[in-house]
Amino acid sequence: MSGVFCDLGVAARAVVDDKILLVKEAKGSYQNRWSLPKGSVDRGESPESAVLRELVEETGAEGQIIGLAAVRSTLYKENPAVFLCYDVKIDSQTDNFDTSEIIDVKWAGLSELKSLEWVSDTMHNLAIDGLSGSRMSIQSSKPLSKTNMAYHVYSVNKQSEHVTR
Repeated sequence: MSGVFCDLGVAARAVVDDKILLVKEAKGSYQNRWSLPKGSVDRGESPESAVLRELVEETGAEGQIIGLAAVRSTLYKENPAVFLCYDVKIDSQTDNFDTSEIIDVKWAGLSELKSLEWVSDTMHNLAIDGLSGSRMSIQSSKPLSKTNMAYHVYSVNKQSEHVTR
């Protein structure tokens, strides 16, 4: 059985004091449009590592993953394209970010979101959901495994409560 190429992207959804962390694109077809901090997963990198790397590169913020907030899947150039959005808790923040990719970083309230030009409807909807007050994410659980291989399982199955961490 052979695999298929998959375009895998990630985004960090960070909310603090009823404001969400946003970035404004510096170049390309999305120049001057807003989104959550986001990017692609590199070869040899887990989606969890990628989202925390992108968060630092695009905003200067360091954080921890709270859980998986959303999955978007589609086809792009006849290949699967999967996008994972993680809820993230911010631990620290500096003003140092990659200015070649991002021209602005800001914390925005719900009332500001409608007036912004967005990278995509998906990003806009994820931001609204993040500030709507009913934000839920699926937490990673320790899978049952006979190996010491590190991986994450996100499941709403209640069996995961019975696994010791």
